[in-house]
Amino acid sequence: MSASADATDAKSLGLRFLQSFWSGKLEEEGYPLCAPDARWTFQKTLHEPRVVPVREAVEFLVSALIGGFDPDSGYTVDVDNLIGEGDEAAIEYRAQGKTRSGEIYANNYLVRFTARDGKLVSIRPYFDTHLVSRLLFDLDRRKSPYEG
Repeated sequence: MSASADATDAKSLGLRFLQSFWSGKLEEEGYPLCAPDARWTFQKTLHEPRVVPVREAVEFLVSALIGGFDPDSGYTVDVDNLIGEGDEAAIEYRAQGKTRSGEIYANNYLVRFTARDGKLVSIRPYFDTHLVSRLLFDLDRRKSPYEG
């Protein structure tokens, strides 16, 4: 699925942001879709503090989670559903791949997006954090980049 490069509704912006995340093109394609004060809300079990600037959240996710995949095989993503109305959208997708330890990771995600004035202002993902902790990044032993 693809989104028009000039559409500014939450559904199009959200899909384009996710596509830039998955392809590693956040700097040139993803971050420009976000308002300067855009925030990412983590689930309680994943990160402290829970609400952080989008760029800081993504840097944590790339190092902690994406880094858990086998670099030779990577991961795949399939978008299942996109719904949106005006400034609100939800995108449901599945990600799977082989971890560095050789196990298969497969997780379902739902990401809520809010846009204002043609820019993303809020990103709120929901997924099985227990599976992430078990296969990609040990959440019980983590040290958040935000802790001293």
